[in-house]
Amino acid sequence: MTLTLGLQTGHESSAALFDGRKLVAAISDERITRVKNEGGRLMEHATDAVLAMAGKTRADVDRLALLYTFFPEEYFVRETWAKELERRLVRRRRVHQGAERPQMLLCNFLERLKARGKDFATHFRRDAFLKGERFPKAGPAFYDHHETHAIAAAFFSGFNECAVITMDGQGDWGVHHTSGIFRDGRYEREHTSDDDGTSAGMFYALITELLGFRPMRHEGKVVGLAAMGDPQLLYKDFHAALRLSADGLTLASEFVGDQAEARRLNHLKAAIAGHSRENISAAAQLVLEDVALDLVRNYLKKTGLKRLALNGGVFANVKLNQRIAMLPEVEEIFIFPGMSDTGNSVGAALLDMLAQDPDALKNNEPLVDVYLGPAYEDAAIEAALAATGLQARKLDEAELVDIAAHAIHAGRIVGWFQGRMEFGPRALGNRSMLARPTESAINNWLNERLDRSEFMPFAPSVLAEHANELFEGVGKARHSAEFMTVTFDVVQEWRSRIPAVVHVDGTARPQLVRADRNPLYHKLISAYHALSGIPVVLNTSFNVHEEPIVCAPREAIHAYVEKRVDCLAVGRYWLEHPL
Repeated sequence: MTLTLGLQTGHESSAALFDGRKLVAAISDERITRVKNEGGRLMEHATDAVLAMAGKTRADVDRLALLYTFFPEEYFVRETWAKELERRLVRRRRVHQGAERPQMLLCNFLERLKARGKDFATHFRRDAFLKGERFPKAGPAFYDHHETHAIAAAFFSGFNECAVITMDGQGDWGVHHTSGIFRDGRYEREHTSDDDGTSAGMFYALITELLGFRPMRHEGKVVGLAAMGDPQLLYKDFHAALRLSADGLTLASEFVGDQAEARRLNHLKAAIAGHSRENISAAAQLVLEDVALDLVRNYLKKTGLKRLALNGGVFANVKLNQRIAMLPEVEEIFIFPGMSDTGNSVGAALLDMLAQDPDALKNNEPLVDVYLGPAYEDAAIEAALAATGLQARKLDEAELVDIAAHAIHAGRIVGWFQGRMEFGPRALGNRSMLARPTESAINNWLNERLDRSEFMPFAPSVLAEHANELFEGVGKARHSAEFMTVTFDVVQEWRSRIPAVVHVDGTARPQLVRADRNPLYHKLISAYHALSGIPVVLNTSFNVHEEPIVCAPREAIHAYVEKRVDCLAVGRYWLEHPL
């Protein structure tokens, strides 16, 4: 079968490897380099990691798929032109994206060539690339940013036919929203929003920055704060900055034309003066929700479709996803779990398959799991333990589950490091920190331990068979809820029983854990259920604030040494600090 390697080389770089149609490995570069949101280069680490996981080398890669983002200028004949474009684009975008490193935005040389009607192949030094990057036979081929978002969501939804909507800060050609149809393995885009000053993702990023948070990283804090404020006080002002066009199918604002984004920013700065961050967040959230919901309604009405696939950074907003799922026009919804740019490596590979064979993506099946990162054998764990001088107990599976469940029930924080690491932003029971959900005070305690300042409760991992008992309206988004991408209203009687995972608005962002998807994690939650009567554990990602989720055993052990967790299950090895 064909071995296809997809690479996202811009913001949140990643690599994804397909053997035929099967996604066999995927990882963000940050998990290896330990630099949050690492990007802006052809990543060596992620590429070699996915190949190693599959037992392959660069010489085995048949197809190499990338996006129109960063690409080293030394592989082009006109290096000086590329450098000048790079300088201009970085200067222009840094103003309103708050970029921390210029290399994050080294982009669009290939895009500009294409826009000028030029064949980049005449400028591309293919032999130099193949030699420099050590791919003796593969490519590369280049694909559009929003096309990669769309195809990843559509293909892994498992829907044979669905509407597909993407929405983010900005992709290629200035595009930040698309709507299209996926049918019988093929995708066709119908609508595009690409004007300056109309991006929903950029609108929310600007609000994030004005609140003193880091844009493109801390939008989740705004979502949490929104539930605590009055959205009406600033709604009209914010709606001027984000609305629908007259056709109801594309995004708009009052700020278009020259310096649109700067004028929108100045408008927002003036509007929020004297208002609390809670009220600012509430207004921004409601405007985003209302505009996105109207767009979805209109597009579903136009197409007559009832199934919906979503992707792009805006759909990291779990409250927005809940409201979309609740629409009567929606029969079923799927949000691709790698909805940020990190998931574009997956989409690039899928687009390359389509380019080679128009029928390659027919008969698609739902995404099973995202356990696509590295796993570690006992020898690697033992070596990491030996390096610290720690003595750990080695347990069999039943013993490990029992001791961890009792520790959680006793109120201890357990680091749970098992199997293959998750791909995407969520920890889904393989690189997680676990606790009992019965005490709301644990939120402050955990935040202090992890150097975090979160405004949402931690998420619940829930036995899937109990989902309808705890949450309202699960049915439409059950598949997405396996990946912690949508909130639900918690059933009233459960809100007081699991307060640590319930927000002030009565919602929670669950991960539905199936026995056939993650057997060990399901056994652990079942054991805790038997002790407590509660089929839920508190789950937060295994990382300190502003650090990537742990990848290797040494990082989990380091967290234990620093007493970020009370107990650590790393593979079958158990460590526990005394009370």
